[in-house]
Amino acid sequence: MKILLIRNSETAPEGAFGEWLAAQGHALEVVRGEDVTHEQMQAAELVVMFGSPRAVYQTEIPWIAAQRPMVAARLAARKPTIGICFGAQMMAAAAGGEVMRNPDGTFYRGWRGIDETAEPAFAGPWPRWHGDVITPPPEAEVIARDAGTVQAFRLPKAIAVQFHPEATPDIMQNWASLSPPGAVDEAALTEDNARLFPARTEAREALFAALLREAGV
Repeated sequence: MKILLIRNSETAPEGAFGEWLAAQGHALEVVRGEDVTHEQMQAAELVVMFGSPRAVYQTEIPWIAAQRPMVAARLAARKPTIGICFGAQMMAAAAGGEVMRNPDGTFYRGWRGIDETAEPAFAGPWPRWHGDVITPPPEAEVIARDAGTVQAFRLPKAIAVQFHPEATPDIMQNWASLSPPGAVDEAALTEDNARLFPARTEAREALFAALLREAGV
């Protein structure tokens, strides 16, 4: 299958998910969020949208404003789509939901569990790195929550996760280096990455397979 990977930031690449998809024999095309076209978005057999330090409500940024109607059209046509973090937030906004800064000011950084999930494959812990929260679209089914935040929702032939199953230790350590001073205990994160990333290999691959099933491919 030909899969379009939308890299919305060079700091948030496709990581472990991209490696897994390639290992399954899929043909991957990577395009920057700034460069993706409506034609590419609609023609792809599957679109996977990744993270960004930007927020989907920053519509004064031209590429964010341009991407939302592309995603809305794809979701309305029920074409297979997967969104991760910023990608999930873009899907929520494009389908009639809302994304906003966490009202209590919390910014999640590091490995966290999932309080409740309707699907075992989504059970944590998973890497998290977000300060925005999702109000899901009216037609969405929420399938995972943590600390009151929506962590996964589904639409017809589309699945969105707020957490970062694709994040490798290197990716997370880079995010830590880009965070405000004192925001991350980098030694503790290094320890968690060394312990949890290999321990979660089977769970991670099961989740990747579940994401494709949820997207209808």
